[in-house]
Amino acid sequence: MATFDWTFEQDLEFWSRAGLRCVGLWDRKVEAFGFDRAIDELRRHDLSLSCVIFGPFTLLDPSCWDDERASVLRCIDVVQALGGGAVYSPPGKGAFDSWDENAARYAEAVAPCVAYGASRGVRVAFEPTLRPQMSFVHNLRDSLDLADKSGADVVVDIGNCYTERDVRQWIRRTGERIGLVQVSDVTIGTMATPGAGTRGLPGSGELPIEEFLRTAIAAGYAGPFEIEFLGVGNVDQDAVLASLDRMDAMLHRLGV
Repeated sequence: MATFDWTFEQDLEFWSRAGLRCVGLWDRKVEAFGFDRAIDELRRHDLSLSCVIFGPFTLLDPSCWDDERASVLRCIDVVQALGGGAVYSPPGKGAFDSWDENAARYAEAVAPCVAYGASRGVRVAFEPTLRPQMSFVHNLRDSLDLADKSGADVVVDIGNCYTERDVRQWIRRTGERIGLVQVSDVTIGTMATPGAGTRGLPGSGELPIEEFLRTAIAAGYAGPFEIEFLGVGNVDQDAVLASLDRMDAMLHRLGV
């Protein structure tokens, strides 16, 4: 999702320019381009997948679940065809102050997807996020409870979880349930000069990213590390390329 407003074709052109070997996809772009065509193009460019992201479940309306599940199964097939590891989404908006009921709804909605993913060697995961319109789960501690209830794995998004109490401890506890690690940075600033507080490219802010990565690796995570940067509007392509270089150097230092 590094290029929210671009088409799949524009993404492909940039990935080629950047010399990437592993990329992430957004299901809406792939659907617009055509699932089979996208698989063919990615194979032609020798690209593997970190993941495919899909939309959250409509938890409060089970009549939507069959169509939403069908979309997830298509994403699983794309990931499996290209040797990727995971599909994921935020779990969905829940009812206020009804965490257990929301968790039960999510577990029921995602169950066929988790089973199908396991049969295809693809992890189905959810992303906790601070945005309540997309998720009733906002931290890693609650994510572990939902993972136990649903069988789905957890996306560790450094730009989302960095404020959690004892956050590296919770990353260690997530351990083998980590489905994907996403990397972004945050400019926090000071009272006199506050930062924007929004996620940016690694190296553009103040987070100790290398420490987060080291913690995930020590917890047993061996999958891809994905830069998450929405890139809405005009994307500074040179800044993205520089950030990729910084991440590549960091991961080499960590022996990845």
